[in-house]
Amino acid sequence: MNNKALILCVDDEPVNLTIMEELLQDNYELNTVNSGESCLQQVDLQKPDLILLDVNMPDMDGLETCARLKSAAETAEIPIIFVSALASQAELMAGYEAGGDDYITKPFSEEILQKKIQIVLASQRRKQELESISDRAVEALMNNMSATDELGMVVEFLHRCRTVSSLDELARNVFDCLREFELDSSLLILDQAENRVWFSDDIERPMESQILASLRVQDRVVRFGTRLAVSSDHATVLLRNLPCGEDKIERVQQYLAILIEALESRINTMQSAMLFEQRSQLLARVLQTTRDNLASTNDLHQQQATRAGEKILALGDDIKKSITNLNLTKQQETGLMAVVKAAVAQIESLYADKTKIDEQFQAVIDDLSRAMEE
Repeated sequence: MNNKALILCVDDEPVNLTIMEELLQDNYELNTVNSGESCLQQVDLQKPDLILLDVNMPDMDGLETCARLKSAAETAEIPIIFVSALASQAELMAGYEAGGDDYITKPFSEEILQKKIQIVLASQRRKQELESISDRAVEALMNNMSATDELGMVVEFLHRCRTVSSLDELARNVFDCLREFELDSSLLILDQAENRVWFSDDIERPMESQILASLRVQDRVVRFGTRLAVSSDHATVLLRNLPCGEDKIERVQQYLAILIEALESRINTMQSAMLFEQRSQLLARVLQTTRDNLASTNDLHQQQATRAGEKILALGDDIKKSITNLNLTKQQETGLMAVVKAAVAQIESLYADKTKIDEQFQAVIDDLSRAMEE
């Protein structure tokens, strides 16, 4: 039995179809057509597992072709990867709104093509597995959800937000709440200058990840088609299946505004706590290094003081021995020894001052240590 996935390649340029065949024929079953209309006809004859769809084609372009496929119940679930020589933000958004799952820009490498196909097919299999859950289980779940007060769901979300300790937990809390409203969603959080993305069904969507990143820097609320995105400074929540009816949509948007504010607040709290912990750890390391350096300095100071004392004593003995050879008077000898003793006293005073400075540094370190412990 042939278990290869069937891919339909759509492109008005024969050379591009030839390239696709050469790159993919070893791993997949292939069908090729040269227009959007032919694509629709071929799908009616044989439903593919994936469509590679050129954007720029005469008569019916890739965006219109995709929109028509997605509007029909029989073909709406077929994943589509757009292939285009253009990759502007506007074209990316247009492809996403049309229902595309990913985007490949010409020219592309075989590695990128194979990887994107693998990701989309794996996501499709995962989606089909989730959809195969028994209807009775789904119905029971829906009945339980319908019996829950909407505002109570939001309150429960706010309550859980106070106890989460990681971004992964926070994302799960968001999805748990939105599932109560029967909403599929994705979430982006800006984590220390890096975007992290989660999906409520754990199905990876590369194109949606890019859309989330672009939405985060746009308006706070963006609605397009059946999708709604709400953003804060550090997060964006994207709903993929808005309910029917403007009243329901408005109510969902209000709840989502509450959710995003709570989300932003918790993210700020968690990041502040993380920053405080990092700074505390850094200060602890600095204090420990200072202690170690001070201990080393004290040891060195003691060694130097000991050697200096030994040298001074030896110098005194040498001076005493040399005085007898200088033929000095008793008064001159007394004066010279007084100068030597004064110099020795000054050197000892310098070492005593150094000890006081070390003690002052140690006192500062002890104060900082107690402050950290408190």
